[in-house]
Amino acid sequence: MVEIEGKKVFLTGGAGFIGSNLAQRYLEEGASELVIYDNFSTGERSYIEDLDATLVEGDILEYEKLKNAMEGADIVSHHAAELEVFNGIENSVHELDVNIKGTVHVLNAAMKNEVEKVVYASSGGVYGQAQEIPEPIDHPLFPHWPYGVAKLAGEKYCTQYSLLYGLKTTSFRYAIVFGPHEWYGRVLTLFIKRALEGKPPIIFAEGEQRRDFVYVKDVVEANILGTLNDEYNGQAFNVGGISHVNVKDIAKIVIEEINPDLEPIFDDPKPGEASKYQPNRKRLPGELIDFILDISETKEKLGYEPAVDLKQGVHNEVEWLKENPDIWNYDPRV
Repeated sequence: MVEIEGKKVFLTGGAGFIGSNLAQRYLEEGASELVIYDNFSTGERSYIEDLDATLVEGDILEYEKLKNAMEGADIVSHHAAELEVFNGIENSVHELDVNIKGTVHVLNAAMKNEVEKVVYASSGGVYGQAQEIPEPIDHPLFPHWPYGVAKLAGEKYCTQYSLLYGLKTTSFRYAIVFGPHEWYGRVLTLFIKRALEGKPPIIFAEGEQRRDFVYVKDVVEANILGTLNDEYNGQAFNVGGISHVNVKDIAKIVIEEINPDLEPIFDDPKPGEASKYQPNRKRLPGELIDFILDISETKEKLGYEPAVDLKQGVHNEVEWLKENPDIWNYDPRV
């Protein structure tokens, strides 16, 4: 078993959405020292300003800086990434650099610093279009976008470093993570922001696409379980939630939470084209029909049990946003 208490933790992307939530939890678990490494491409200083942590502003593509900042670390959690799928579609070389080369840099730095354990944030996007629902961990791997390809490559490097070099690694394939500190640009955030502005959510097609939402605190719990466990090195695990809903359900929950008088608008732009009602929102090419992860193996092997459903999580996220109204005054797609 890998202990967290009394250990030095190094967290890439620690000022971002998942990373900042995870940073607080590592401290609560008794980490003796926490180093947050972030380039603030999407992270926010306000998320970590009250934490007892050392901040190193840097990029995972700066290998020497990364390696030196990681010195003395016992545990590495790698959450720095290019998150926006459209950015990878428009610039696959950038996707390769950040999400593949950057991950290899993290693994090499961990080897040089004799790190005890590396936890890697992957994505359920490695599966592509679902052939089974829910998607098991041994589901065929046919990612639709450069993002999924890059995340899968990162997983394979984690496995290879575990098998070849003995580095303990655990990879997590996330469903759609939501909650406080979420970055603006995905469907739930688009719905919430419009509703708070008194505007109806815009649903593409008929809104029957099904999605798996996992609350950020449940993701953090999975990370802690994965950090502590050293029995399944080199393996990947699904991290899904308890809410499997279609896009119409998402809009309904948001409307009920914020403004019951709103009625959603249906739009049907072609893949890659913008909504006529919201010009900065494009329809994703290769859109997934269903995206629901099978977490049975994660439960069995790691003891993972998600606890927060979409309705409660949306309430929590909206309350957080009301207290931080300026956080979403940007759009990573523009």
